[in-house]
Amino acid sequence: MIFRYCHLPLLILLLIANSAAARNFANVSTLNESTYKILSSAQKSLKKGNYRLAITVLDTLKKSPSLNGYEKAMMWSQYGAVHFSAGDLLKATAAYEKLLLQEKYPKGLKLKTLFNLAQIYFKTNQYRQTISRLNNWFELTDTPTEQAYFLQAQANYYLQNHQQVVDNLNQALAIVKAKNIEPNEQWLLMLQSSLDSLGLAEHRLGILKWMLRLFPTKDYMLSLAGTYGILEKQPEQLAIMELAYKKDYLDTEPLLLTLASLLYFQGAPYKAANVVQQGFNNNTIKTNPRNLLFLSNCLRAAQEFEQALPVLKQSAKISDNADTYYLLATTYYQLGRWQLAADAFSLALDKKLTRNQRRTWMLLGQTYLQLHQFDNAKSSFIQASTFENNNENSNEKDETIASQWLVYTEQEQKRFAFLQSENQKDIDYQNTKANP
Repeated sequence: MIFRYCHLPLLILLLIANSAAARNFANVSTLNESTYKILSSAQKSLKKGNYRLAITVLDTLKKSPSLNGYEKAMMWSQYGAVHFSAGDLLKATAAYEKLLLQEKYPKGLKLKTLFNLAQIYFKTNQYRQTISRLNNWFELTDTPTEQAYFLQAQANYYLQNHQQVVDNLNQALAIVKAKNIEPNEQWLLMLQSSLDSLGLAEHRLGILKWMLRLFPTKDYMLSLAGTYGILEKQPEQLAIMELAYKKDYLDTEPLLLTLASLLYFQGAPYKAANVVQQGFNNNTIKTNPRNLLFLSNCLRAAQEFEQALPVLKQSAKISDNADTYYLLATTYYQLGRWQLAADAFSLALDKKLTRNQRRTWMLLGQTYLQLHQFDNAKSSFIQASTFENNNENSNEKDETIASQWLVYTEQEQKRFAFLQSENQKDIDYQNTKANP
C-alpha cells in the first residue's frame, strides 16, 4: 500500500508563516506581496492543469535576485507540486530537495515536504531514501502517525530489513491501540511475514491469532495451523485443521493428507481413514498406491481389518509391490484366513521383499502351522533361523525364537500324527462293531 501524495494549496502554505507556525522556526522570513501574487498565479495555472504556464510563471519568480529563504522555499514547493501533478517525479523530487536547503521557513512546510519526499521516493522504489526522509520527519514532528510508521515499514520490508519492519509496525500498532481502534489488516499481514522471516514462530503465533480473530479467513487459519506445526504443538495444530475441515477449507490433497496424518498420529486412526476415504470419493485425493496404503494403515491401526482388506488388495493390484503384499498377508493373518495369508506371504517373498524378511518367514511358518502343513512350517522356520545376520532386522534373539518355533512345530507334528492315529483307531473300532 502507498499513501496518496497531496500538495498543500498555496493559501495553506502561506498560513504556515503566521503566528504559532512561524514560531516553530526562529526568525522566519516574510512573504512580500509581489511574490505572493506570482505564486498565486502559478497556483491558478496548476489548478487548471496548465503545467507549462505554471512553470513559466515560477521561472520568472526564480530569476528574482531578492528572494528570501521563505520565498524560495514557497517557490520550490510550487515547483514540486507542478512537476508531481504533471507526472515528472524526478523533477518533483529535485524541487522538494532544493526546498529543504533553504533557511528560515516554517516547520510545518518542512514536515510536509519531508513526508511528500518519502512518499515519492517510495513510489519510485527508492526505499533507502524513503527511510531516510521519514527519519528526518520523525525527528522533527511532535505527533508521529501510524501511517508514517507503516510507510517506513513497507520500505524496510522491500529491503528485507525485517527487524526494522517489526519495530516500525509495533510503533504503528501502539498508536492505534492508544486510539482504541483496530489495526489495518495489511499491517498485521506484513508483521507476521517479517516475524516468519526472522524465525520468531512464537511471536508470529500471537499475531496470527489476532489476525484470525479480526479477519477469519482460510489463509490465516491455515497459517496458524502451520505455525503450530512448526512449534511442534500438534494437538493445537489438529484442532485448527479440524475446524478448517468443517469449514471446507481443506480443498487440496496435501491439506487433507496433513489432517489425516495428524489424526493418525494423535490416536484417531479411524477419523483419519474417514478423511482419506472422503477425499477419494470427491476426487480430491488421488487413488494411488501410496494413498491407498496410508488408508489401509489407518484402518489397520483402528483394528478395522475387514475394511482394510479391499483397500490393500487394490493397492497391491496397482503397485504389485512386495511390501504391500506383506501388509495384505498380515491382515489376512489377523483375521485368521490362513490359506490367503500363506499365499500373500509367499507372494511377498517371491517379489523380493526388502524389509521384514525374517519376520515374514516366521509369520509364514506360524500360518502353515495353523493349516497343519508342518513340513512347510518347519521349512519356513528354518529359513527364519538361518537368515543372513547382516539383515537389518536380524539378531540372535530372533534366531533363538525361530529355533524354538521349529522345535515346537516338530512336537505339534508328532502330537497331531498321534491324534490322527488315535482317531483312526476309533473309526476302525466303530466300523468293526458295526460290521462284526
